[in-house]
Amino acid sequence: MQTVIERQIHSGLLFIRLGIAASLFTHAVPRLIDGAQTWRLVGGEMPFSHPDLPAHVVGLVVLVVQSLAGLSLLTGYFFRMGAVLLTLVYSLYFFNFVNVGYKTLPLYAGALACVCIGLLLSGPGRFAVSVKIESK
Repeated sequence: MQTVIERQIHSGLLFIRLGIAASLFTHAVPRLIDGAQTWRLVGGEMPFSHPDLPAHVVGLVVLVVQSLAGLSLLTGYFFRMGAVLLTLVYSLYFFNFVNVGYKTLPLYAGALACVCIGLLLSGPGRFAVSVKIESK
């Protein structure tokens, strides 16, 4: 039997997971569906990370990673791998925004990278599809 504090911790993790997954889906999936022109714009945001690759390939990879990592946060499958991939993506955004000279966007990207590191360390919690399947 779970205590009230354990239920609150697992509910908080679920709320964070659902919130981040919703923001990832609303950001990545429409851009992924829009096609190569949008992929080129997304890939062009990180010019230092791909000197030899075309921008649309990098954009496609970033959007696919964000979509699949959002799905892993939502369901709990491959949760830690999704958290690692999101940490890498947001770290790339952080360093890109610092190099460009933005003042507030690096704070946002750095905060999301820290949240993903926290999720990596804490795990998916009790409310994950993988926990339900393993308990049967």
